[in-house]
Amino acid sequence: MNVKAVNVAVKDFEVNVRTRKFQIMVALFVVLSLGMIYSSKKLGVSADLYKTPFQMFFLSGFSNAFNYSISLMGVLLGATAISGEKERGTLKVMVSKPVYRDQILLGKLLGGVLTLGLSLVLFYVITVAFALVLGVPITKKDLSMFLVTFPFSLLYGVGFLSLGLLMSTFIGKSKNATVMAVFVFIFFSFLLSAIAGVVAFAIVGLPPIPNLPENAANLTEEQLEEIIIKDPAYQQWLSEIVATTEKILYFSPNYHYGEIIRILFGGKPQINEVVSSLAYESNVVEERSIAESLGMVWENVLILVILAIFPFSVSYTKFARMEIR
Repeated sequence: MNVKAVNVAVKDFEVNVRTRKFQIMVALFVVLSLGMIYSSKKLGVSADLYKTPFQMFFLSGFSNAFNYSISLMGVLLGATAISGEKERGTLKVMVSKPVYRDQILLGKLLGGVLTLGLSLVLFYVITVAFALVLGVPITKKDLSMFLVTFPFSLLYGVGFLSLGLLMSTFIGKSKNATVMAVFVFIFFSFLLSAIAGVVAFAIVGLPPIPNLPENAANLTEEQLEEIIIKDPAYQQWLSEIVATTEKILYFSPNYHYGEIIRILFGGKPQINEVVSSLAYESNVVEERSIAESLGMVWENVLILVILAIFPFSVSYTKFARMEIR
C-alpha cells in the first residue's frame, strides 16, 4: 500500500481518537454493552424465544441500538474529513506537498477505518468482559457467533464512512456536512423503514379477513389471534408484505447489516416465520452451523461492499477535480 496514504491515515487516526466526538461514541458503546449484559443478568434469557444470552442481545432491540451507533459514528467521521481540513486551510497545504489527491482521500478513508475498528474492538472486548464479570454465561458457539460478526460490523461502518466522505467532498462547510450526515443517518435508520412499510401496505393492501368459527364471540383474544395467524391467506399476505418491504429496502445498508447479524445469530431465514414465532412465543432461532449461516448472507455482504465502494468512487472523482483555495 502507498506509504503516503498510510501516513495520512495514521495522522488522521491520531487526530480522530483525540476528538470529543470519538470519546462520546466510545462511551455510548460502553453504556450499550453494559446495558445489554446487565439486562440479561436481571431479566434472564427468554427461553421460549432464544437459546443463549447473545442471541437475545442481537435479535432484539439492543441490536438496533448497536446498528445505529455504528452508522452514526461512521457517517460523522466521514462528514468532516475533507470539509474540516478545507476550512482550517490544511487541505491546501496537503495538496501543495508531493502527495497525490487520491493518496489523501484514501488516507482519510483508512484513517476512518482505523478509528471505527478501534471503537468496535473496544465494544467487543468490553462486552465479553462485562459478561464474564457479571456472570452471564457465554457458550463457545455464542462467542464464535459474536466474533464472526466483527468484520461485517466494520464493513457496515465503512459504508457510512464512505457516505460521510461523499458529503464532505461535495459540501464545503463542515457544519453543513455534519447536518446532512445526521439527516442521512436518520433517513436510513428510521425514515426509510417507515416509508417502506407504508408503501408495502399501499401495494399489497390490508390483511384478509379470516374465516372465523361460529363461536368466535366466545373465544379469547389470544385464541382469535392464533386463528388469524394460522390462516393460510394471512400467511400469504404476510409473505407479500415482507417481500415488498425487502425490495424497497434493498439499497439500505441498515437492512443488509441487520439481516447479516440476524442470520449469523441463528435467526430463522424468513421474516414471516419470525413474526409467527413471536406471536406463538416459540423459538425465533434454529440450529445451524456458522458456515451455513455465512452461506446464507453472501448477497447481503456483497451489497454492503457495493454500497461502501460506490460513494467513495464518486468522492474520488469529485475530489480529483476539486478547486482548493
